[in-house]
Amino acid sequence: MTTTDVNRTGSAGLGDGSGFPVTTTESERLFARANAVSPGGVQGEGRGSTPFPLFMTRAQGSRIWDVDGNEYIDFHSSFGAVLLGHNDPRINAVVRRTMDEHGVSFSTANPLEVELAERLIEMIPSAERVVFSCTGTEATYHAIRLARGFTGRERILKFEGNYHGWHDYVAWSHHFATDEGGGVPTPVAASAGIPAAIRDLIEVREYNDAVGVRELLAREGDTIAAVIIEPVFHNAGAVLPEPGFLEALREACTDAGTLLIFDEVITGFRHGPGGAQGRYGVTPDLTTMGKALGNGFPISVLAGRADVMDQLGPKGDVLFAGTFAGQALGCAVALEVTRIVREGSIHDHLRRLGERLTSGIQAVIDETGARAQVFEIAGVWTIYFTDQPIRRFRDFARFAMDKNHPVQRGYRDWLLERGIYVHPHYMIRGFLTGAHTEEDIDRLVEATASYFRTYRDLLSEPAATR
Repeated sequence: MTTTDVNRTGSAGLGDGSGFPVTTTESERLFARANAVSPGGVQGEGRGSTPFPLFMTRAQGSRIWDVDGNEYIDFHSSFGAVLLGHNDPRINAVVRRTMDEHGVSFSTANPLEVELAERLIEMIPSAERVVFSCTGTEATYHAIRLARGFTGRERILKFEGNYHGWHDYVAWSHHFATDEGGGVPTPVAASAGIPAAIRDLIEVREYNDAVGVRELLAREGDTIAAVIIEPVFHNAGAVLPEPGFLEALREACTDAGTLLIFDEVITGFRHGPGGAQGRYGVTPDLTTMGKALGNGFPISVLAGRADVMDQLGPKGDVLFAGTFAGQALGCAVALEVTRIVREGSIHDHLRRLGERLTSGIQAVIDETGARAQVFEIAGVWTIYFTDQPIRRFRDFARFAMDKNHPVQRGYRDWLLERGIYVHPHYMIRGFLTGAHTEEDIDRLVEATASYFRTYRDLLSEPAATR
């Protein structure tokens, strides 16, 4: 047994990030190999973990297996992209049929892209025209370029903590040390290599701050091309828009001639056939979607008003291109996903499981007096180890800004030891799928209850003292 095979969750219930409570010999060996050929041994920051990531090798339904043979209930669900569950047989059948009858990608016009575009226009309230790409980041990139081309303006307003991808247009203020002094947020670059000049094109406000957005657009709206927002703030777990907030954005954007972009890469199809805009009854000018649409296959969507979308080439003068845009396999998968989504049973299933999860964990919070909160919507669930209200990014970030926050790391390790996988993130966030069962939820609730009861004294202390 190696040192990393030992449960390192401390006696105080604090995870120190030095190891895992399961056998990780093969993951450690793979990480050593990966470090020699990839930066940090992973394909992107989101896959990183301390002291190394667990390398997963197989998934089926609600389960995932690592290279050491450990089996877990998977509440990561590929960052929420796997809406129906891993290796769903309906999707697999479509993939095989499409490869046999059509192929994978032609990079020419094909009938499946037409059929999918027609389907999405029926489903998404804002969709009068539709184009496809591969990732959510591509979709938000095209949306912002289009907004600038359509309006003739260059500045963008986004919200602190909202994540819209990795490109220079939006990689601002989505994860950083908070300014305890308060005041209007200032843009903070999320990466080296972003030209300093772009900072002058970014305005940042706090999520749920309708007054701040109204004031800015009333004063400077003639210079702002678009407001882009996660309509439900899932990058911070499950923070909901306050009543009237999205409506206020819609009104302020209309008055200023500014385009409203809903980034529904997570909320799209997970929150219902019409996404969050269908749930809340607020229609943006442009919408980006991805993740759940492909159930793990790479496909994304930019949809919106006809007069705006027609500015895209070849009809308009805003460049839109991509070798894999509308590739046959992705479109075929998305057609099957949307067929299932329109049936409605997946959302009933997520709602029942979500209610079971939150009621079970809330009962334990009440029993133990833990300073914690549990929330769930559309199968996205989160636990905040603080009892302070959370309505914006700073409310959460003052508690935890690190994947290895000791209480959260301790909780994740506790779950891992009991065969439950929650991906390392700067909050506890999980995604339910069509493959999860009531038994899966009960195992999560039971494991959470044992953690809360074991560390009752620790979790009843104010968050700032832990």
